[in-house]
Amino acid sequence: MPEKREVRKTSILLISIFIGVALIISASYINYKSVQEHVITKEQQQLLTISKSISKSLERFFDYHSENLKIISKNRLFREQFQKLMESNDNNTKFYSLEDYYIIQADNIAKVQLIRPDLQVIDNYPKEASSMYPYLYQDIEKVFQRRSSVFSRVYPYEGGFYIRLYEPVFYKSKIEAIMCIEFDLEKIYNRFVKPIRVGEKGYASVKDQYGILLMHPKKEDLGTHVIKARKEEFPYYDWSELEELVEKQMNGESGVGIYHSIWYHDKVRKRIKKFSAYSPARIGDQFWIITVSMDYLEMTEFIRNRTYYTIALNFIIILIFIAGMFYIYKIKKDKRQLEKEASLLKQVNELNKELEEDIEQRKILEKEMIKSKEKYERLFNSGSDCIFVLNLDEKNLPTEFLEVNRKACKSLDYDKGTLLNMSYLDISKDGNEEKFNNIVETLKRDRIIIFEDTLISRIGKLTPVEISAHLFKLENQLKMILISRDITSRKIQEDALRRSEERFRKIINQVATEISEEANPKYIDIYDTDQKTNTYYSEIENKNRIALELEEINIKLEKMFQNEVDENSKKEALMIYQSRLAAMGEMIGNIAHQWRQPLSGLGLIFSNIEDAHNYGELTDEYLAGLIQKSKKLIRRMSQTIDDFRYFFNPKGEEEAFSIQENIKQTIDFLDEHLRFNEISLSIDVEEDGMIYGHSNQYSQVIFNIVQNAVDALIENRLNGRRIDIRIFPNGFEQVVEIQDNAKGIDESIIGDVFEPYFTTKSKGKGTGLGLYMSKVIIEKNFQGHINITNQNDGLCVSITVPRSGVDSNEE
Repeated sequence: MPEKREVRKTSILLISIFIGVALIISASYINYKSVQEHVITKEQQQLLTISKSISKSLERFFDYHSENLKIISKNRLFREQFQKLMESNDNNTKFYSLEDYYIIQADNIAKVQLIRPDLQVIDNYPKEASSMYPYLYQDIEKVFQRRSSVFSRVYPYEGGFYIRLYEPVFYKSKIEAIMCIEFDLEKIYNRFVKPIRVGEKGYASVKDQYGILLMHPKKEDLGTHVIKARKEEFPYYDWSELEELVEKQMNGESGVGIYHSIWYHDKVRKRIKKFSAYSPARIGDQFWIITVSMDYLEMTEFIRNRTYYTIALNFIIILIFIAGMFYIYKIKKDKRQLEKEASLLKQVNELNKELEEDIEQRKILEKEMIKSKEKYERLFNSGSDCIFVLNLDEKNLPTEFLEVNRKACKSLDYDKGTLLNMSYLDISKDGNEEKFNNIVETLKRDRIIIFEDTLISRIGKLTPVEISAHLFKLENQLKMILISRDITSRKIQEDALRRSEERFRKIINQVATEISEEANPKYIDIYDTDQKTNTYYSEIENKNRIALELEEINIKLEKMFQNEVDENSKKEALMIYQSRLAAMGEMIGNIAHQWRQPLSGLGLIFSNIEDAHNYGELTDEYLAGLIQKSKKLIRRMSQTIDDFRYFFNPKGEEEAFSIQENIKQTIDFLDEHLRFNEISLSIDVEEDGMIYGHSNQYSQVIFNIVQNAVDALIENRLNGRRIDIRIFPNGFEQVVEIQDNAKGIDESIIGDVFEPYFTTKSKGKGTGLGLYMSKVIIEKNFQGHINITNQNDGLCVSITVPRSGVDSNEE
């Protein structure tokens, strides 16, 4: 019996050892495959990085020379020489800028030329290189169509391959000459591509977007299609993998592919597996395909070597495992106990970890709640109107306030704690339960209502207000929110108008009464003759007629008074409208600047489609790419229109907004205008602030002032034009200073610049309403003030408005 038990234990141990060995072998194989995949992935990423690096180097190389041509075309010495050439029509003029550029860049470029539109060479470096590019006429046509830099196609010439870069030279807004640089692809290959070596056999090569080899270690294949070259040399091989890979490359994609091919430098032409990383390099409106190839076996060789070591290590591990199994068998009971204790300890640790995570989550939620509360309080207290949130009982009558904002406490002269213990009926002079019930019933039918009331402060001060009310539910209980606006000024104006009318009527009535008294006799002499009686009644009739005429005059004067009030309102509205139209005119000019570039791009795309159609190169892929570019340009133009619509379509409600963000959005409209007129604009923000009101009214003020500065700089300063905007706090106010260096204005008229229709611009260039409306907006709508002074060789406009959410009683 004990022997059978021992055999059973031995069998169990052997089975366990077998399972352990199988697991170790499986783990080794899985590890091998995992390492192999990881290494291959890393190498592919490395190859792709090398390919992209070459692409970026080529793009920077051509961008560098393109920018240099632009700089040369604007160079003062070059412009003087070119003007002399245009005025004298002397083709013997020597352009030192071109000669210097060729001498400096001789290692990178083949030649530099200056050509007339009729293909006549004006200047040429080196002098002995006088040959002409065979497709020059087609390229010149493209330069005239685009009026900007143009890259030619790659072309073969005298056993080499070249590409040209053209830059138009303008004279009196016309293209009178074209500078061009001719690049030898052999020089570019030796500098950027040839030094790239990947392993013992790997190399880099370059094709154009049509698959034609431009740069390759095997010179015989240059100028031929990569697939055609391979099929001609090895016609019996399957090149479908390479064809699929080249198709992706010609679509402008970037990635890594695996295919079977031949190493051109192998003496024994053996078909092997390769990695090939590829990425496009954008050269003008075309692209080249940069490929970096590497031998697959060479990449994975060290993994195989590592596998041998791994197998040997596995055998050692197996032996250790077998010995460990016997050792484990002896201490099995102790291990079980330890495992139980470890399991319990793990559970405790997991519970502690979950508890810690829960605590951290609670802390994060508390912080978010605090931020939300602070944001709500800031918005709630930043308004310029009084806000009351009311609790309603089951009879729809107000109980104590649920919440009030800082403006309400300040206006009624109560501290917040006292006011929250009061009811709306406690502060309302005209309110009662019946009237309040009617308001609630009306609100249940209508979404919002507006009514007038009189609020009573702590010291008994009465304030007439206009109140906007609406209902909402909170935790299934009906609440009411009241937004109160002080209408004291309006009431004062109405009272003044009424008193004026009463005084006027009193004077008229008094005159009429006096005339009537004079017309009524104290007695009648019965002995008067009939002639006297007729005279007397005739006088009474004349007096009554005069009274009627005075009443008619009273009615006419009332109509004249009302017409004058209406006329003044119309004039003010007209001035606002004129100011708006003037700002819109300036804005449309800036939109025209912003649209110029995408419109040029669309014209270029249409030219490309036409050229591709004429030469039979209009493929579906090429057309789809051009359509996609067109859609991007159209979306950009549409976004400009949306920004324009937002600028002139103010929101219905006032809000708190950031001065810094508002100014940046406004300057975006002027960005192209500033760049075109070579004006540098800087914004220095010492501390941003929130203000309350209509954000696009403030935008209109900034736009008017900056536009005035731009006009002054264009008129008064030829170079070094600058506008500096400074944003900083001043106590409870936020200040924006806009300083230019346009030499200021005459001190004798500086006090008149805010008057309506006053302008320093020439006739037809200004309405005289921009600064006037800016002053009206800042003073009436933002309760601020605006000042203007001459300083620092220019004009400084200072705009000061109260900061949102800042109580002047706070320390």
